[in-house]
Amino acid sequence: MRTIQVALFIASRSIFRGNFWLGVMTILMMVLVYLNLLFAPSLLQGVIFQMNSKLRETLVADLTVESSTPGELIPSSGKLVDEIAAINGVDSVTQSRTISAQLQLASERGTAEVSGIDVESFKDVYSIPKYMIEGSFLTPGDKDQIVLGAQIAGAGKAKLELYSDSLKNAHAGDVVTVKFANGVTKKYTVKGIYQTEFVQADLKTLISSSEFTQVSPTSVDKANAINVKLKPGANQDKIDQEILGLNPNIKTRSWQERAGFVQSYTESIQVINKILRAVALVVGFLTIFIITYVDVVNKKRQIGIERAIGISPPTIILAYELRALFYTFIGAIIGAILFVTVVVPLEARYPFHFPLGNVFLDVDYAFMLRNVFILLLVSVASATLPAWRAVYGKIVEAIWG
Repeated sequence: MRTIQVALFIASRSIFRGNFWLGVMTILMMVLVYLNLLFAPSLLQGVIFQMNSKLRETLVADLTVESSTPGELIPSSGKLVDEIAAINGVDSVTQSRTISAQLQLASERGTAEVSGIDVESFKDVYSIPKYMIEGSFLTPGDKDQIVLGAQIAGAGKAKLELYSDSLKNAHAGDVVTVKFANGVTKKYTVKGIYQTEFVQADLKTLISSSEFTQVSPTSVDKANAINVKLKPGANQDKIDQEILGLNPNIKTRSWQERAGFVQSYTESIQVINKILRAVALVVGFLTIFIITYVDVVNKKRQIGIERAIGISPPTIILAYELRALFYTFIGAIIGAILFVTVVVPLEARYPFHFPLGNVFLDVDYAFMLRNVFILLLVSVASATLPAWRAVYGKIVEAIWG
């Protein structure tokens, strides 16, 4: 107890009677280190969140129901949709039928899957209708009308990732020729074009369910896939088991299982995240280490006198550790306040724009608290090394320099 009291006295004297501007600069450095620990990981976590959200909202929903036999359609799909919709925790359900086709506009050709959708339930499950950049979305019963994703239409956007494989200059109101894989050929008026900025979703080509029936009469009351959107907080595993119990000839896949092509991106981002955090911690370590080292060199005689009058080396080391903890804690608190009240609102107002859309900082208070503790541990370690080296020399040499 005596050791702690003496260490607190020495540390407080060093902090409050030492060089004021040195203390301010130390705290500012720790503020920057802490903000660096938060900003890049929060931004990258925002990218992952946006990627997963776009995947669910525009492409796969929360659960996908398919036939357990590869290549087969789900029979009596209308009845199954109603049964799934009645399950507690299910928000909305939509079914779709798909067929491969070649689209042509003037001399440009593109290959895509054309999906026949139930327009109203599709809007409940997916957010694609909110991303129209030309024309409008489908309405129930639309005939000879088609909606194209931007990656298929091209829409004159030469910077699109797949522009070279698109129709390049398809716009709302244009007439495209569609040659379906079953041999049917039809002309469609482009009713609208959408762009979610999620490449896989922007490859969709949509027609109404009634129009799809005209193209493929044998697929009536059948579906290639049934997509299910869950209510917030719903037990996904429990609902998955309930759906499987409705029909022995179906299988389900969660959005996590269908995120394979996204998973590689998110794993790479996580690696970058860890590297940036490690770099920030190294900067924090070096900041405290250098400040402590310089102070120890300048106060070598004082340390020798303190030892000569009976203050033990562990007490002196603890004093430097407490001083480092003080600067780091104050810096982290100021950094956290600035991050929540300034950085996050500012970035929300002027968000970073990535290829998949605007990305916002993902604020995780548990993550912020963990980083405070990690930074405190790093600061203790960085203060201990130079202090330990200084206090275990010979007293006479320390006093006389």
